[in-house]
Amino acid sequence: MSALLPAETQVLVVGAGPTGLATAISLVCNGLESSKLLVVDGAEKGTNTSRAIAIHAATLEALDTYDCASKLVELGIKGTDWALGDRTSSILRTDFSYISSHTKFPFALMLAQTATENVLEERLNELGVKVVRPFRVVGMKDSAYGIGTDVLFESGEVVRCDYVVGADGARSTVRQLSGINFSDPDGQSFEDSTNDRVGQMVLADLSLSQDNVFPKGVSLTVSKAGMFVLMPLGKPVIGEMLYNSSETVYRIGFNVPRALGEPPSQPSLEFLQANIDEYAPIRLSSDPNVNPNPIHITKVHWSTRYRIQSAIADVFFKRVHGGSVFLVGDAAHIHPPNGGQGMNLGLRDATGLGPILTEHIRKREERQPHDEEDTTALESYAALRRMRGLGNIKLTKVMVGTTDFVMQPHLLNWPVWVLRMLSRIPVFKRQIAYRLSGLGNR
Repeated sequence: MSALLPAETQVLVVGAGPTGLATAISLVCNGLESSKLLVVDGAEKGTNTSRAIAIHAATLEALDTYDCASKLVELGIKGTDWALGDRTSSILRTDFSYISSHTKFPFALMLAQTATENVLEERLNELGVKVVRPFRVVGMKDSAYGIGTDVLFESGEVVRCDYVVGADGARSTVRQLSGINFSDPDGQSFEDSTNDRVGQMVLADLSLSQDNVFPKGVSLTVSKAGMFVLMPLGKPVIGEMLYNSSETVYRIGFNVPRALGEPPSQPSLEFLQANIDEYAPIRLSSDPNVNPNPIHITKVHWSTRYRIQSAIADVFFKRVHGGSVFLVGDAAHIHPPNGGQGMNLGLRDATGLGPILTEHIRKREERQPHDEEDTTALESYAALRRMRGLGNIKLTKVMVGTTDFVMQPHLLNWPVWVLRMLSRIPVFKRQIAYRLSGLGNR
């Protein structure tokens, strides 16, 4: 164990993924003394897989406030396009230059989440705060001192604090211990979903036999067989950082209809190659009968499966166990991956919490002993972030549903023709770029 925990702290951040790190950075940059902040994580070290890999313009603007954006941009690839196509041609393409009048970051930054975490943790260290690992929260109760919350750890240690920020992911222990419900806002679950085609997905990071497949951003391919996503992980240094690979590393994703059964937990090269040949653009196929320049997977660096699910906490802020709990990121909301929507919204939750919470603490310290603690500002911010979470869930559900609709057989394939026509209208393309950038849902 790397360090002993202090007996007390003012703010305890549980979870040191991007959201937890950004929360801590925003708190210190807004005036919280580093000595009054404790950041813990249950893992021995940060995970070494790519996970979310797109950082949106609105998120970069929020991180830029705390001097984090420039290093991220240096490591990532500026994705200028979001493209939707079938296996042989383009259906709809938008260019993020449409948002250049709204932001200094008119692109989607392609960067593996681990690299994002590394940059944020370096920034936090510069501010005088170290993440303490591995410490896993197992309980919360009213403080034995009568003020605040006692947080119990698996190690047997107890830390008294006034505020707990739950940034500990979709299975958040902090959320569960606080008795906060977490469910789909529409009452759906994976089991009762009517969307059997895109309910389960496979993700993988891999290298290919040719490097001329490089997309300019997020590339989504739809066909009757399914949908396929291709994105770069970042500059070559990212492949070396994650997988000790000098080759370009790509992220792919595709659906596995439930009628075909559950995909493997760690899909093999053969499984992934077969599905690329089935779902991906023809130019990526390994079959020489359809592609005169066949492309093969040379190495699978990481692969997994997941279910498309959405859920949101009933409240993001709650007075509980003698103190206050605030949820951010996946602990507060999850939604189908859509270019990293979940991580992006979580980072914006975190960067906005710093000024709100530090101002609340300042006013609390100035209040008279007989005055009640005023949590109005925290409650208002929590309600705003929940509204943003609901907006993201709605957007991603619409996009997944639209993709599924386009994939289905239709007379004369009319949905595709409609999208092709819309792709010629600049206003329509501009609106798509704006929505994808997060600028309308900060």
